[in-house]
Amino acid sequence: MNRKLKKDLKKLYQPPEPLRKQAFLEELPKPRISNWDFLWSQAGYIRKWNWIVSVVVFICGLCVGTDKGKQFTSVLAAMIPVLALSFVAEGSRSVRYGMEELEMASKFSMKAVLMAKFIILGIENAVLLAILFPLLMRNENYGFLSAALMILFPYLLSCFCNLAIVRKIHGKESIYFCSTVCILISLCIYGIIYSKINIYSIMEPVGWVLSLVILAVLTVREGKRILHQSEELVWSLS
Repeated sequence: MNRKLKKDLKKLYQPPEPLRKQAFLEELPKPRISNWDFLWSQAGYIRKWNWIVSVVVFICGLCVGTDKGKQFTSVLAAMIPVLALSFVAEGSRSVRYGMEELEMASKFSMKAVLMAKFIILGIENAVLLAILFPLLMRNENYGFLSAALMILFPYLLSCFCNLAIVRKIHGKESIYFCSTVCILISLCIYGIIYSKINIYSIMEPVGWVLSLVILAVLTVREGKRILHQSEELVWSLS
């Protein structure tokens, strides 16, 4: 009896079809945010240890100019891969911690969040590395090419390796592989500085410049692949 009564009530009190629903929704105010405001909002989510690493690298750069015993030079060389690690680890945090579903429910897509973090940390690291050039060249032992190799080569190599690892290995385990790669690169640079190996004799200056360009291109390509992969993850979860 109750079921029949419910059916009759549904027939009698059936709500009418909504009129101009889509037009009404389009008239509602849509709050927008500029690209700069979006970048600024994402900067607040970057963890403090990334900025601490940058400060340590900058302090080492200040000390390298008058470093005759190369103590600070070796520390600076060892910290460059750590700077690259902080860039990749923070930029890919959403991917490593499996936050795809959470990003799908948020206002901004995961691709937009990843791109914003890469832009913020990339600009910050680029400014820091540019400042290190004149600081390092204050030391008589380093010219422009040697300073570029000491700063850019380990940074780009670490970024490329870490981005490739994050793209291929999902989950928290990827950070352990990234850390291992950065430690190995730091140890190699540390050993080259103290063993006084003339690495410039391995290739001509043009070869070293070309190697830096190739590493830069490979690093950018890996970053684009991660952004493209973030779109694929969202579609696979939809």
